[in-house]
Amino acid sequence: MAAVIRAAQADGTPWYRQFWPWFLIALPASSVLGGVITVIIAVRHGDTLVRDDYYEAGLAINKEFTRERAAATRNITATLLVDERQGRVVVQLDGAGVDQSSPLLLELSHPTLAERDRSFRLLPNGHGAFTAELAEPLSGPRFAVLTPAAGDWRLAARIDLAAPGPRRLPPP
Repeated sequence: MAAVIRAAQADGTPWYRQFWPWFLIALPASSVLGGVITVIIAVRHGDTLVRDDYYEAGLAINKEFTRERAAATRNITATLLVDERQGRVVVQLDGAGVDQSSPLLLELSHPTLAERDRSFRLLPNGHGAFTAELAEPLSGPRFAVLTPAAGDWRLAARIDLAAPGPRRLPPP
């Protein structure tokens, strides 16, 4: 850099009117600017995939497996239909020993964005069908978890709401 400044002084033009000093200053300055932008993005858009209670969530995995085995033992299956025209979610439930009169809880979790997660309380409407009102359209891939209000079994599957037709939640 000193050589460039001496060369600029030799021909009579000041250093700040030369191209090369600004070019050499721009390289590290662009790295600093990129780092500042990266920090701003990281602070504004935190990662929702990391849980604060990871230890408790890890301990709860065994409980989840027990509930999934209970669903497999009873051969419980569900068919999920998101009817956006009528604005409702319909779940048809089949299996042995399923209480058709108590509500179900359906959680549709987005793979990366927690603000797109939705929970529904599905009320029975007869013949093994359960419905809930749909406040806004749903689309894209989701992780669906279906449990009864008592919580004695659980069905979970990855589904794509963009695909046409009903989606199946099989026993594990």
